[in-house]
Amino acid sequence: MKKSYCFFLLLSIFSFSCSLNYMKGENSEDKIPEFSFKNANYVKYESGKKNVSLKAEKLEQYKSDNAVFASNAEFETFDKEGKDETSGSCALVSANTKKEIYTLYGDISLKLSKQDMEIEADSLNFNKKTEQITSSRTSEVKLSKKDIQMSGYGFSASGVSKTFSFVDTVSGTIVTDDKNESARVINTDAEDSKNE
Repeated sequence: MKKSYCFFLLLSIFSFSCSLNYMKGENSEDKIPEFSFKNANYVKYESGKKNVSLKAEKLEQYKSDNAVFASNAEFETFDKEGKDETSGSCALVSANTKKEIYTLYGDISLKLSKQDMEIEADSLNFNKKTEQITSSRTSEVKLSKKDIQMSGYGFSASGVSKTFSFVDTVSGTIVTDDKNESARVINTDAEDSKNE
């Protein structure tokens, strides 16, 4: 009798502990990752072609809002034909995979192949659907594009119109012709400085 009583007691304790819902509580899915990987190598395909490639020291995905976070990341994005669009690295990537909105932080190095442009910054926002890259007015961005070397604040670039602009404190060099004559832009506080 004692053996059967102990067995049922253990069975009821085990059943009770397994039925606990550890995910209960407000916004619990926001706080606990659905997946967490170290030294991750992530590749996404669309229509049989590589769309995104990401290597990261740590990669976390959250179910509730399609959020993905990657630390010490190296990444590439590709167009519908599988050609390289964007490549780069940064300390942290925050991504909404459904909306295709990416926020990059820390030691950002970005190369935009189609625009023949390289960007260095501490924080950037990238909307893949609209092909728009922006920074805040307080974050300095350094840009290299063919004969242009510029830095400034309030950066915006469009992959659709192939234009970029700085809103505040722009400085740099623009080579204006083949004779290596250059125009220098030094510490302007222009409302909007655009280049194609």
